[in-house]
Amino acid sequence: MRAILGGTFNPPHLGHVSPALHLLSALNIDALGLMPCKLPPHKSVAVSEEHRVNMVKLCCEQDKRLYPELIELSLPSPSYTVKTLRALKERDNKTICFFIGADSLYNLKSWFEWERLLDFCHLVVMRRDSDTFTPPDDLVEWLKANKTEDVLQLHAQPNGLVFLADTPLHPVSSTQLRSAVQTDASSTLQETYMNETALHDAKFQATTLIAKWLPQAVSDYIYTHRLYQELSNK
Repeated sequence: MRAILGGTFNPPHLGHVSPALHLLSALNIDALGLMPCKLPPHKSVAVSEEHRVNMVKLCCEQDKRLYPELIELSLPSPSYTVKTLRALKERDNKTICFFIGADSLYNLKSWFEWERLLDFCHLVVMRRDSDTFTPPDDLVEWLKANKTEDVLQLHAQPNGLVFLADTPLHPVSSTQLRSAVQTDASSTLQETYMNETALHDAKFQATTLIAKWLPQAVSDYIYTHRLYQELSNK
């Protein structure tokens, strides 16, 4: 069995990885693949696919349980999760636990061929510990039919289950980190702030956020390649 966590990873950060690694232990899974999503041509992104892949690889070097799962980037467009899961299953037929956030569950019925997702995987929904989780009305019956609380059942059955997990999700986003990098790197922010103290405080908050949530290797890569440092990249 293996776990997969998809995302734009622009950049990858500990808010992505920490709760997923917490779940690996709880579910007795040995490996977690960080899977960069293929983005449509019309979607504006701050960095190239190559940079996203390189940052994911660096992030995976921080923990031996992590590995870069790049299959979606190799598939023909358009990209849909159900197609990617099918390709993963066809590649080696291992049981897949596909990790998603509670927000994704709420929007699940908008996904392409969402009814077929469980043909190829188990869905593991990462909920905040403090959340009172209420499933969407239109998914109540579907959840009732497919939900399990038994970890052993996830291992015994090849696909078809939904597991609702409590995880320590963290209040940070890639958008916040991109903005923090820009603030930290910029030498032209004086006009934005009323005085030198406000500018100093903004840079201090930015560097604190970066140090807390970005693996050092990813942070070094971002600064070496001057990523997210232009205003247009926010």
